[in-house]
Amino acid sequence: MAVAYNYACDLAYGFIQNPNEHQRVGYVTEFAGLGLPQALKADLTVTNPQTAANVTVVGVIQEFEWSGGVADPLQIQLYVSQENAAQLKVLQQSVLTTTKVSALNYLIIDYDQEAKRWFTQAAPVQPLSGIVPGGSNPDLNVDLTPVAVAEGIDVDVYKVSVQVAPGANQSYVLTFANSSTTPLAKAWGLVTG
Repeated sequence: MAVAYNYACDLAYGFIQNPNEHQRVGYVTEFAGLGLPQALKADLTVTNPQTAANVTVVGVIQEFEWSGGVADPLQIQLYVSQENAAQLKVLQQSVLTTTKVSALNYLIIDYDQEAKRWFTQAAPVQPLSGIVPGGSNPDLNVDLTPVAVAEGIDVDVYKVSVQVAPGANQSYVLTFANSSTTPLAKAWGLVTG
């Protein structure tokens, strides 16, 4: 039986970190495909708690879910900039010429209370490609209602929900961990001989 993975990430902490707290955060660092003329821009600046460096990302994850089976889709709820949300909304409202995702990369980071350090909780070994299930009515939902990043911060983001399933004859390795010392590799996708 497959083990399911479900990670709720702290949206506000994903943007602004409090040194006295250690909340799980997640980022989509790359997203391309679905007939977009180019990859979505990495236009949100966040701080990676592992490195304390400022990095730019495509979106900040609120929820990541995978049922654990090699053919099961990754389900991601994330928040993106107005420009990226507008591009995806156009796709949501039109008949897609392709449901192929040519690049998807994400990073979920949590804090190991015992080891007192941040660690990568979930990430693919390399960027993924796949498809958004649903055919001409793909599993892509964009909400153009602005959401404030945090109180007192004048930045709005927009909610996107997307599922990405592995494409035919594609296989990838996803890594997961419950602490800084227990990484686990899982197969996603299937190559048939």
